[in-house]
Amino acid sequence: MRKNPYIGQMDRMIQIVQKQTNQSTSGAETVTEITISNPWASMEDVSGTEETDGKIKHLVNRTYTIRFDENVKSKSNNLILIDDSKKYEVLHVIEIGRRQHLELRVKNYE
Repeated sequence: MRKNPYIGQMDRMIQIVQKQTNQSTSGAETVTEITISNPWASMEDVSGTEETDGKIKHLVNRTYTIRFDENVKSKSNNLILIDDSKKYEVLHVIEIGRRQHLELRVKNYE
């Protein structure tokens, strides 16, 4: 069972943005990022590996725990998490407790 983090463990200011696709009058699609939340979070590294598929890629898996936010929970698979100017794709959002915290599972290819 997951435990709620202590307030002192939530020491990272992160930014959660939503990907939105817009289409111009000529039909060209552009992707814009809209900030939906700037919460404090606690971070935990889950794993990291290297892949060699033509070039070397570093795969980083992490979890971030934030206070409950309805916008983040409802838009879970369409989000990007930005921590220290690095972008991570949100894979899954898990509710911890009853509307207390959210755990964001993210990945990044560097």
